[in-house]
Amino acid sequence: MPARSASPFAFCFIVVLSLFVSLQAQQTGNKNFSKQISVITDNDRYLLQGNDRYYTNGLVARFSKLHPVTNAKTLKRVDHFEVGQKLFTPYSRKIYDVTQIDRPVTGYLYGKYTQSRFLVRNQLVELGASLGTIGKASLGEAMQNSFHKLIGVNSEWWGWIWDYQLKSEPSINLHGKYAIGLLNETSSFFQLTPVTQATLGTGFTNISQGVLIQLGKFNHLHESAYWNAVTQNTSTPAARTEIFFYYHPEVSYQAYNATVQGGLFRKDKGPIVSSPKPFIFVHQVGGMISISRYILKLEAVLQSKEAKSQLFDHNYGSIQVSYLFN
Repeated sequence: MPARSASPFAFCFIVVLSLFVSLQAQQTGNKNFSKQISVITDNDRYLLQGNDRYYTNGLVARFSKLHPVTNAKTLKRVDHFEVGQKLFTPYSRKIYDVTQIDRPVTGYLYGKYTQSRFLVRNQLVELGASLGTIGKASLGEAMQNSFHKLIGVNSEWWGWIWDYQLKSEPSINLHGKYAIGLLNETSSFFQLTPVTQATLGTGFTNISQGVLIQLGKFNHLHESAYWNAVTQNTSTPAARTEIFFYYHPEVSYQAYNATVQGGLFRKDKGPIVSSPKPFIFVHQVGGMISISRYILKLEAVLQSKEAKSQLFDHNYGSIQVSYLFN
């Protein structure tokens, strides 16, 4: 019953927010902004399915800043600074025995820097590095128990799973991404963008290939909110308003995943570990609106099993709200 009543509320919230943004845009007009701050929240409850499992919650804060460029082949460079925390739990909050823990329990706390370079021919090259930790040092137990206390969930009943979390270990990871809009200047209503991503490190090692399919009103990569690239300097025209839908299917091969296998260099990785599924299939479906200094992104993520011990696939929702300024 609560899930049914939440749907109209969510719809009304989106409509009201969209109207507010439109009115604000009319007052502000098209201006250039060199900085962007974003908050991203992920949770399976957003899809109104009543699930509370696996990648159960994520919270990310990101600051993006336009960087001057002198290379003629580089249209724009944007630097991103990010901190985040992700929580991983079994298939249900309401389990009663350790044998029901089908996915290793842990948090992942990290800081990340990435540099996006937007090149001619509608291309993006992104490189970055992150430092993070799993286990008790990630503060996952403290975060979930505090939140459950806030919403009236008894952590003494359901918080016991954290006694079986992975052991703490820090990690360092390198990240890379390449994307290219295939249609370039030929279409502003439909676009196909192959996206290749890779991570190499002591916490995660994987590679993925996907394709972004966009439908609606959107800008090229170096001006689009989807790529966190709305920031502009004062000598260039302001980015146009965007409103579009997208579908991003992706297949990943993972060689190592510390949130499943535990710390790479620890002998005692924790009481419950698992082996990663080599291949993961992910479907991202969403919509995005960018008007003046405001950005809203709503996304549903459908993901196959990450660990061999998992009983089910996993779906969750993601909300991103961004604000641009100088």
